[in-house]
Amino acid sequence: MTEEQLRNLRKDIVSNNTISADYYSEFDVKRGLRNADGSGVLAGLTYISSVVGSKKTDQGLLPVEGVLKYRGQSLADVVAQYDETDTHFFEKVCFLLLVGRWPSEEEEKWFRSYMAQHRNLPEPVLNHVIQGIKSNNIMNKLQLGISALYAYDETPDSVDPVENLLKGVRIIAKLPMIVAYSYFVGFKSSAKYVKPSIEMSQAEAFLHVLYEGKAVSSFERRIVDLSLVLHAEHGGGNNSTFTSYVVSSSGSDIYSTLAAAVASLKGPLHGAANKKVMEMMADIKGNVSDWADVSEVKQYLKKLVLKEAGDKSGKLYGLGHAVYTKSDPRAVIIKELVYRIACDVDREREYNLYTMIADVAPQVFQEVKGSDKVISPNVDFYSGFVYDCLGIPQEIYTPLFAMARACGWCAHRLEELLSGKRIIRPGYKFVAPK
Repeated sequence: MTEEQLRNLRKDIVSNNTISADYYSEFDVKRGLRNADGSGVLAGLTYISSVVGSKKTDQGLLPVEGVLKYRGQSLADVVAQYDETDTHFFEKVCFLLLVGRWPSEEEEKWFRSYMAQHRNLPEPVLNHVIQGIKSNNIMNKLQLGISALYAYDETPDSVDPVENLLKGVRIIAKLPMIVAYSYFVGFKSSAKYVKPSIEMSQAEAFLHVLYEGKAVSSFERRIVDLSLVLHAEHGGGNNSTFTSYVVSSSGSDIYSTLAAAVASLKGPLHGAANKKVMEMMADIKGNVSDWADVSEVKQYLKKLVLKEAGDKSGKLYGLGHAVYTKSDPRAVIIKELVYRIACDVDREREYNLYTMIADVAPQVFQEVKGSDKVISPNVDFYSGFVYDCLGIPQEIYTPLFAMARACGWCAHRLEELLSGKRIIRPGYKFVAPK
């Protein structure tokens, strides 16, 4: 086709597929399954977790401190049980999310052992899928790897809840291997491929493989272990978890379900936010001469909001959330880790810059936008900095998110299999172009 024909084709595609905003108002369509006040449309029920960031009043949504609960327990209370001598806290929380209660001592030992025994990938998957197909996006390789595991399951299409729990644990166990090996293929061809020992936790196994067998400190292991816990679950309405509900409701298998959830998480509006935060912070550090000057930092933040700097999107990445307003409970917890790790690697100056931006950016946003909308740092604002201090490449940030959230996806799949009983099929009304 000629360039003119392509331009005309583009014009037709856009005009014939862009529905007038008037129609959405006329038929009261909840775009994005969101109500007019920004809250989510009630689409289901769950025992697994709850996310609260505002309170409904007669005057609209009232901002409140964020609360995230795992099986009815606040994340703060869950993390309070974390002992720095505990080497497998993520595994313990996985059991809580999947089964609905904390494991007994015997169950915890079994769960750890079962996960560790199923980490290694089938050789054909490693040789032909992971190493045989190069990709510069690890999330796509993660999809591919998960889908390939279907072929090594004797009953892959089973919807039995116990079988699906065990299948889920086996998949979760393999994700660190898929992520690390895929990174080597795409970005570090001379890497040394190692396998974790059965005594290692999920966090340590991931770092052991990623670091090519080099020693992993207890501090590094604890940081990743707790990071996995903070990202393991976030309610049934987030995009990737809702995707797992939709696919599971059709009766499809767990491998297809998790691959679909990974596809959703890959989107920059969902799982790739911490990478965007790092890019924004690099831009700020490169354009602000005095990181300790509040006035200069605020002026540059204004430029970002006005689309005069950075990627010209007008967004302050890592600030604000679809649900949380005054605070993100995950950010509150991870911030405590940020200072410790920043001191450990001699990056306190950067930590102070993050803290300053967290304090002044919400005010800058309101002033520039002329809005009273309340925003605060979310977990992505800090998580990328934590990973960077550990030497984890940016290409792995979103896959690391997926490694954690797969636990939540599997839990919600079990819930859908036992409780949903109907294929999810919302209505879409045909309208004629105006």
